[in-house]
Amino acid sequence: MRVLHINAGNEDGGARTYIINLMKGQKQIGVESTLLTFQRGPVSKMAKENGLSVSVIEQKQRFDLSILKPLIKYINNNNFDIVHTHGPRANYIVSLIRKRINAKWVITVHSDPRIDFSGLKGSVMLKLNLHALKRADSLFYMNPDLVDYFESLKIPDERTFEVFNAIDFSGINPRFNRQATFSLLEVARLVDVKNHRLLLEALSKVKFNYRLTLVGDGPLMDDLRELVKKLGIKDKVEFVGFRENTGDYYQECDVSVLTSKSESLPTVYLESAAYGKPVIATNVGATDKVINDETGWLVESDNEQELISALNDAHAFWKDGNLDQKGLALYQEVRDNYSIEKLAQKVNDGYQATLDAN
Repeated sequence: MRVLHINAGNEDGGARTYIINLMKGQKQIGVESTLLTFQRGPVSKMAKENGLSVSVIEQKQRFDLSILKPLIKYINNNNFDIVHTHGPRANYIVSLIRKRINAKWVITVHSDPRIDFSGLKGSVMLKLNLHALKRADSLFYMNPDLVDYFESLKIPDERTFEVFNAIDFSGINPRFNRQATFSLLEVARLVDVKNHRLLLEALSKVKFNYRLTLVGDGPLMDDLRELVKKLGIKDKVEFVGFRENTGDYYQECDVSVLTSKSESLPTVYLESAAYGKPVIATNVGATDKVINDETGWLVESDNEQELISALNDAHAFWKDGNLDQKGLALYQEVRDNYSIEKLAQKVNDGYQATLDAN
């Protein structure tokens, strides 16, 4: 089986990591896969660094359609069995050539389309993306909340396949090192859906000492910096911006936090697991498949009191030296069930069902 993954190429978040880990897993189980992007950027760079096959057909601008003919030729001449798109732009481009390529077309829906777009341009992109979702041969998804949404779009169940995020455990071993000051880490883009405000406001009301490191960039950077000043916690919060490699930050924290309003199964849970760090997370998407009382703390989305309670409990665990128990439980859960090989096999089952369908 020959697979072509297509992404716009400017993605620097969880979707990029997902694509690369899936391709690495496919390589290990003997599935031949290639990545194609519409620009040279973080996705192609990460793929090359991991020894994966990469091609680029550059767009001059976001809706440059001069790439359609070269793309059709590339797909058909290379005899790909599956074209697998990731992201609205890639979905839209392939929707335009669907009838002119010989391969089956599948999409991974990485997040909830209903909250991915805003403004006039966003409403146009949403319509284009929904058009693509309806036309693809199959959809892969990680967020179980999307099942009812697909049903509302009249997408048949047999065309949808639940998958999961995964992580490459090679070369990573958990280190259970307690920090001198209770240390929290949030790795997430500074955008509204990640709801950093909830965490900052909760932390402004706890009585214990802590330090919080925020890894990520985004349009809310200035607003959040102003918020920490207003809340009087500026000296306890560090904004470090986007970082290509986050391993050192996990090593130097006690607990990882993610307070999102919506998620699928974020890579940050798996990265936390790889470093043996328990997680405080909001109960959205597929989070409860990984985060529970054994592996961390699960709180209802936008519930400040529950979050404060979880933070207090995590601090008590830190103080008593018991965080390692939860960190080890999370590591074992993710290692056993969310490897890149298991992801690749799960996706491959979906490919085969797609190829077998009439």
